[in-house]
Amino acid sequence: MSYKKNISIEDLYKLKFVSDPQISPDGKRIVFVVASAQKFEGGKEGYVSKLWMADLETNEVYQFTFGRGVDSNPRWSKDGRYILFLSNRDDEKRGPQVYIIPSFGGEAKRLTNFKHGVRNPQWSPRGNKILFIASPEEDERRKEYDVKTINRLFYKLDGQGIFPPNRFHLFYTTVTGSREKQVTSGNFDVEDAAWSPDGKYIAFVSNIEKDQDYTYERNIYLTSWKGGKIKKLTGVKSYIQGLSWSPDGTKLAFIASTLKKGFASNWGVWLYTMGERKPVYLTEDIDISVGNAVNSDARFAESAPGIVWSPDGKKLYFLTTDGPNTYVMELDIETRELRRVIYGDRVIDNFTLDSSGKTFAFAAMDPITPKEVYIAEGDWEKKVTSFNDDLVDEMLLVDPERFTFKASDGKEIEGWIMKPPDFDASKKYPVIFEIHGGPRTAYGNAFMHEFQVLAAKGFVIAYINPRGSAGYGEDFAFEIVKKYGERDYQDIMEAVEYIEKLPYVDPEKIGVTGGSYGGYMTNWIVTHTDRFKAAVTQRSISNFISFFGTSDVGYLFTTEEIGGTPWRKYRKYIEKSPLFHVNYVKTPILIIHSENDLRCPIGQAEEFYTALKYLKKEVEFVRYPGETHELSRSGRPDHRVDRLERIAKWFEKYLK
Repeated sequence: MSYKKNISIEDLYKLKFVSDPQISPDGKRIVFVVASAQKFEGGKEGYVSKLWMADLETNEVYQFTFGRGVDSNPRWSKDGRYILFLSNRDDEKRGPQVYIIPSFGGEAKRLTNFKHGVRNPQWSPRGNKILFIASPEEDERRKEYDVKTINRLFYKLDGQGIFPPNRFHLFYTTVTGSREKQVTSGNFDVEDAAWSPDGKYIAFVSNIEKDQDYTYERNIYLTSWKGGKIKKLTGVKSYIQGLSWSPDGTKLAFIASTLKKGFASNWGVWLYTMGERKPVYLTEDIDISVGNAVNSDARFAESAPGIVWSPDGKKLYFLTTDGPNTYVMELDIETRELRRVIYGDRVIDNFTLDSSGKTFAFAAMDPITPKEVYIAEGDWEKKVTSFNDDLVDEMLLVDPERFTFKASDGKEIEGWIMKPPDFDASKKYPVIFEIHGGPRTAYGNAFMHEFQVLAAKGFVIAYINPRGSAGYGEDFAFEIVKKYGERDYQDIMEAVEYIEKLPYVDPEKIGVTGGSYGGYMTNWIVTHTDRFKAAVTQRSISNFISFFGTSDVGYLFTTEEIGGTPWRKYRKYIEKSPLFHVNYVKTPILIIHSENDLRCPIGQAEEFYTALKYLKKEVEFVRYPGETHELSRSGRPDHRVDRLERIAKWFEKYLK
């Protein structure tokens, strides 16, 4: 007799993180990535990530690469004979390097050896070279020198650390690995690139101006594949990513944000025609934002799909977030007609299209199904992999219940409730209210291990997409710009008023937690109300004044989101910083923070903790060494387990 059991924190080790499905040019095979959390010999923990192959003719799914380390980013050669990928298998202390392997199996061959690794590898049109981005090796005399000289405003990035002394530029290597050439050089960084179909040019995204560190603005530049003279193609004030050539090489499609409404501005689809003066904003009149903004803690080493062209060059395919869902959309370049191609109550993370333009391979998840690989052609769809089926079959997973309510200003707000698996309508349950980060992300129809675990421990989990969230239009996201702690706070508190009236909710036992912006809002809430009986604040912001100068993006983020600089708008910075309202706190608070977080530096937690402790408030501070801002999503597995255990125990202590 079989029975289902509650999901546990330790089940993190059973999850398979499936991603990056790349369909072969002939549409007969899909190579993709499968990662998992692992416990190694000697007590070490980490992740193993390998390439897998699905044969669509035989329905066979098998492991394609083996060995230690992390393999990721597979890409087919145009003729389908080889696959390039990134891996650190030969030296886990160095960054990922480029490898190639025959597509029907064989030995993988390493082609690069850069200390800081490489990124964005892609085949040349003829398939005899591979383009990538890397930082040139340091001078041999300085390799072991630990003193760092900083002379840039933008000099560090969360997850990467302090930038190497040399900039990130374009390189290519031959498939034999016998020749390596640097294509670009200078006092700028290349962030994205695309090789023209005729092989003559390389378009790349950068900012080569002297004030590059003072703005998010980027442009597209063109250079010969041999290097040399650089030509600026675009001059719009925008941030650019997802560069993609049309099949005939006459156009460049890209994703960009005008920044007219700051970071609340939509990401849109743009088209630049070679020889024209300006690019065209194809989705300007459509209030959607390109990309996937829905949160999940069941992803690993994702790569954004950007824009995919149809083989005839008439249509573009890309992801959009629509409320709680992420779809693959099709845009007709001539008519500007937009339609959903792959959709449903789920989140699609990656997709590719075969050379016929008929068959899509994509990876998707929903709240009770971790991510798997699928194929689709027209209205027909098929599930290709079943890596997480056993876990789903043996676990009592909770399907969230959607609700909406009218905020006090009349705006409809969307939210969800997850009841315990053994829910009894005659009982009263404690509630954990979760707040997402961003703030331009969203909760939705994605698998959340954390939510499932906390529901299994007897809590009702509640979450909403308040003002500021992605997926509900530009104005919805813009409402909190320079108004943090106002309409977003009202939406959250009005959601709590809605939830506490539910017959199975104990209104005296409601807790709150969130990370990043969600951590900021948790701090804001506990310094402005004693409504919650317990709080857990994670990777948070407590003081925007110190955040300005210590975060990797602080000086840009605060000037847009708070308004002005701290020395000119110090009253505004103080007003919006929870630290300066700390004397009002009555809620027991658990502070969780990573020591290597450069997005919300640990000083934010230290300042908040010290103030609370000085005032003899009920507070506990947990620090995770070696971890970045991504602790809850890609941190060391034992640290992720420890974090969830502490969150659960804190709420059990105060809510039960």
